[in-house]
Amino acid sequence: MGFVRYRNGSGDQIGWKDGDGIHPLSGDRLVDALNAGAPGQGDPVTATSVDLLPAMDPDGKILCVALNYVDHAKEAEQPVPESPILFFKSREAMISGDEAISLPDHITQLDYEGELAIIIGKGGYRIAPEDAWDHIAGVTAFNDVSARNLFKVKAGDKEHLDWFSGKCLERSTPIGPEVIPIGDVIDDLKAKRTRIRTLVNGEVRQDAVIADMIFDIPTLVAFASSRVSLSPGDVIATGTPPGVGAGTGRFISSGDVVRVEITGLPVLENRVA
Repeated sequence: MGFVRYRNGSGDQIGWKDGDGIHPLSGDRLVDALNAGAPGQGDPVTATSVDLLPAMDPDGKILCVALNYVDHAKEAEQPVPESPILFFKSREAMISGDEAISLPDHITQLDYEGELAIIIGKGGYRIAPEDAWDHIAGVTAFNDVSARNLFKVKAGDKEHLDWFSGKCLERSTPIGPEVIPIGDVIDDLKAKRTRIRTLVNGEVRQDAVIADMIFDIPTLVAFASSRVSLSPGDVIATGTPPGVGAGTGRFISSGDVVRVEITGLPVLENRVA
């Protein structure tokens, strides 16, 4: 059970999903519902009668963490970072758990990256690590889909990294399907026993616990907020474990189904268009 954004004949709505029903909520911001902690009050609509939207507020920033697992850094043939590496993802890249992952003709190496994402509930600048949990309203699943063949730009005999092209592909990045209130999962998160698994067509490709992170969640919140003010509704995707296609040469293609499973969260599953 968690909070969702959806669209029906009345426009874009937020609600509390309970089984196959969604109870409409007043207001139009997911983070406000998370902070209030109240279940839906309206008569439920069936989940199959509406279109789910990305499980985040449309005005939120999307911050992603690179190389936050030692073995992922190794498979990427990169040194282990001494401080977090963050990048922005565009809002236009985001899709819901009901939508297909875009695969344009010019993308030849489409990659999956299952991740845990946190939703900021209380904003701040230079948040202390010990205060970080108080700034998190909820968590959700995230698939940081990447276009690997667009990452490198030739510069004579050298190369530049093009993070924009590799990470901001239109309608490529699933988030959701629901946001779970932080209080429902905080014990597992603080104990660092939350598990992340990514499956492609039923085959496990990624399997790790967040104890394997190089930088834990409070450290990420503190670091991100030392560079830019965090606002309610912002998203921080906390990094992907090893096992991505770039490390194995096994990329995803049209018709593949990518499934992200995270302890205590609804499954995020999307087909590649």
